[in-house]
Amino acid sequence: MRARYILAVLALAFLISAALRWARNARRIDPAVRTWLLIALIFTAIAAWLQWHTS
Repeated sequence: MRARYILAVLALAFLISAALRWARNARRIDPAVRTWLLIALIFTAIAAWLQWHTS
């Protein structure tokens, strides 16, 4: 499996984790939710960059 696919799957996993935490926390955004979202954004950006620059 290529790294860009692994990073995309990890980004999705962190996004789901953020959504679950947000839903469990009475739909309030706390520092943990922001952290999960930030990590998901980083993994998404790296996966997109790898997709764009590799063939």
